[in-house]
Amino acid sequence: MPNRVNVDQLLIDLRNAATAADFEAHTYGQIDDWPLYGFIRLGTDRSNPQPIYISSGIHGDEPAGPLALLQLLQSDALPRDHDIFLCPVMNPSGLAAGTREAAHGIDLNRDYTDFSSVETAAHRDWCLQHIQTLDLALHLHEDWEAQGFYLYELNLENHPSRSPAILKAVEAHLPIETARLIDDSPARGGIIRAKELPDIPEGLPEALYFYKQFGGINHTLETPSSLPLQKRVAAMKAAVLAATSG
Repeated sequence: MPNRVNVDQLLIDLRNAATAADFEAHTYGQIDDWPLYGFIRLGTDRSNPQPIYISSGIHGDEPAGPLALLQLLQSDALPRDHDIFLCPVMNPSGLAAGTREAAHGIDLNRDYTDFSSVETAAHRDWCLQHIQTLDLALHLHEDWEAQGFYLYELNLENHPSRSPAILKAVEAHLPIETARLIDDSPARGGIIRAKELPDIPEGLPEALYFYKQFGGINHTLETPSSLPLQKRVAAMKAAVLAATSG
């Protein structure tokens, strides 16, 4: 089972690490006593900011992403030449309970059609206020059924793919998923490449909404939650750094 985390302390640590790394800390909403944080740091290269968005913790039973972002912030490892937008814990009530859904029972990663939850509606409004377009979006996830790391790539404009660099970086920490079919999607070498935008009847996930709204290359990164948390966090950090260094 996924490891539980102390959400109150995690949020404190994330804000402290973000501000120490020169990010602006925004509270775009609140659920019970938990703030919903968005962090922004504008890049040093104003002629070519190449904006990057990274999110994690939209499913509460997937802790590796938020913990990886905390460590990346603490070590100030994210590139400073890019504009970076971070939403590190999008579902604090689910993370506290260790459940995929939020406490009110909604799967936030299927709520980007109706925006029926406070979390997704507030997140949408904050992103539309601060983000115009993206070069890259990363959505950090975990999969309890997987045996290895894999990723989804949304890149219908055929920009240079970052998937090979991501997989190469991850191999030092986790095996790569070998299944040829993942969630009913054809996969090869740990990569699911969409040839068209999929139809999700139960509601848009964050990644599809972001691809439609902001463009760029869009990756959903998946670590296998059955493996040790420390290795999953290390793999996620390596994947993020490989994706953002291009």
